[in-house]
Amino acid sequence: MREYMYKYRKRNIGYAFVVGDLLHYGQLHFLKECKNHCDFLIVGVYTDELTESYKRRPIIPFEERIELIQALKPVDMVVIVQNRDCTPMLKKLTEDSWKVKYLFHGTDWKPEFDDDLRKSRDFIESIGGQLIQPEYYEGRTTTSIIKEILRRYENGENVIGIQGNL
Repeated sequence: MREYMYKYRKRNIGYAFVVGDLLHYGQLHFLKECKNHCDFLIVGVYTDELTESYKRRPIIPFEERIELIQALKPVDMVVIVQNRDCTPMLKKLTEDSWKVKYLFHGTDWKPEFDDDLRKSRDFIESIGGQLIQPEYYEGRTTTSIIKEILRRYENGENVIGIQGNL
């Protein structure tokens, strides 16, 4: 983390967070939109345990998701996320002299209805930053991909690339 700090500490730094399971266009679109607002994008990747605590167990293992997200062009640095409330991570980054100016989350998550996002928004605003919510990319989510694979399988389509049953 420190090797980046000296080069980017005075730039516009953004923080986004993702599960990053079954990497798809919606995730890439979101991260590209985030990068359009900042010079340096830090992306938090949810651990398997955190993800499983509120939705489902990720299909892609955590270590692989970290590597996939880090390899994306818009991403400058990846950190491990263990809490849905971004405040602890934003505090840690701030304590480590990162001047995070932007917190990103898609429009699918509303601060008015979600305590974690509200607390995160309140914290970023308390340090002079702002929450930016790029438009959520409809139609391409990990859940929609899984549902489409199941639908095709249930309709008897070949979903694994070879003939025959699973």
